Amino acid sequence: MPLQYHLVLRKNLSKKPEGQEKLYYAQTRATGTCTFSELCALVAQSSTASSGDVKVVIDRMIEFLLMFLARGEVVQCGEFGTFQLVQTSSGSTTVEDFSSTLLYRARLRFRPGEKLRNLIQTAKGERFKLEEVKPSTPDDDDDRPVIE
Repeated sequence: MPLQYHLVLRKNLSKKPEGQEKLYYAQTRATGTCTFSELCALVAQSSTASSGDVKVVIDRMIEFLLMFLARGEVVQCGEFGTFQLVQTSSGSTTVEDFSSTLLYRARLRFRPGEKLRNLIQTAKGERFKLEEVKPSTPDDDDDRPVIE
């Protein structure tokens, strides 16, 4: 299924603006949300584990993931991918001038595994268009607006 996007008018983000102050850019839209409970239930349906077992395992995995990341380790999660906590800084002219105040906030870096990389590389986009609602006429039996 293609990724759905809509167009948004924003400030020109190109390095060489060509007289255009604003341009239209694509912005993806989520088509829904899969909750943690739904995900656990689906995993449970396709395995011998119960939904509660799946939740407990994922909760424990997150606890250990946090522990290893806090220690500065890279955490490999098989085909899912790799997690790493990274931090960069602004520069200083000399080693003596550098201080921890130049550090930026830490970020979580996720490098997807092969299957997720393939999904990213093969993803296609499809423009999402809002359909106009036609006003109902008094002759209609149904008073709800019609969406075509």
